[in-house]
Amino acid sequence: MFRKSARPARPDFQHSVVHAVLGELTPRGARGGRVQMHRSIWGLHLPPNRLAGSVLLALALTAVMVLLRESIATLWSTELLWWLTHMELSGRFTAVTEHGHLPFQIATPVVTLFVSAPPTTTLMFNAIGVVAVWWLAGMLPDVARPGCYLLRFAAIIHGAAVLFFWIWPASFPHSVNEHIGNGLQQCWALMLLAPWIHLCTYYLFAVTWGQRIALTALTWAYLFLLAPLLLALHALVLHAWGLLAMPLLHLLFGVMVAIIGFVAIYGWAMSWANARLQPTPIP
Repeated sequence: MFRKSARPARPDFQHSVVHAVLGELTPRGARGGRVQMHRSIWGLHLPPNRLAGSVLLALALTAVMVLLRESIATLWSTELLWWLTHMELSGRFTAVTEHGHLPFQIATPVVTLFVSAPPTTTLMFNAIGVVAVWWLAGMLPDVARPGCYLLRFAAIIHGAAVLFFWIWPASFPHSVNEHIGNGLQQCWALMLLAPWIHLCTYYLFAVTWGQRIALTALTWAYLFLLAPLLLALHALVLHAWGLLAMPLLHLLFGVMVAIIGFVAIYGWAMSWANARLQPTPIP
C-alpha cells in the first residue's frame, strides 16, 4: 500500500547534472539559438612576425602623416576660408596660420567672427526650450531609450551654458578662433593616432596588409574631408546663434562626430570577407 520513497541522488551526481545543464544553457541566446564564438576570440593568433610587422607599419604610416602635415594644414586653411568667405559671415579671416604649442600639432588659420554673448530674452527662450526637451525626452517609448538619454545629455549641456551666460555673461573664456583651431587640432590628432589605434584593434588580426593599409587610408580620407566642412558649419551656427551654442557644438557635434565615423569605418573593415577570420560552424 505504501510506495517506498526514492533515495535522494548523491551530491556529486546532483553537482554534475547542474553543471551539465548550465553548460548547455550558457551558449544559448535569448531565443534558444546557439551563440557562436566571436571570430576575434576564435581566430586571434599573434605570431611575433605579425606583431613586429604591424608595429613597423604603424611607424611608417605615422611618418607619412607627419611629412604631410604642412600640406594638410594648407589645404584645410584654404578650404575653410573659402567656405567662410562664400557664406558671407561677418568677421576677419586670414590665411596666416598659427602653429600649435605642442610637438606635431598642425597649424590652423586665424578666424575672428563678430559674435557676442546672448541677450536676456534669448536666454529665457533657451531655458524654456531646455525644459521642454527634457520633458519630451521622458515621453519617448522604451525602444527609444538611448535617444532619451542623448537628448537629456544635450539638455544638461545647453542648460549649463544658459545658466553660465545668465550669471557670468562677460566671463566666457573661449573665442571662435580657439574653437575652430581646437577642432582642427582634434581631427589632426585622430589622424595621427589612427595607425596606433588600428594597431591595437585591427592589425593584429589575420588580415592582409592591403586591408590594414586600406582601413587607415579610409579613416584618413574621412577625417581629412570632414574637418574643414564640420568647422565651417560650426562657424555658421556660431554666427547665427552666438557663443551660447559653442558648448553644445564642442561636446556633441565636434570631435564626437569624427569619432563616430572613425568607429563606423572600423566596423565596416571588420566585416570585410576573409576566410581566415571565419570560425568553423558549431553543430
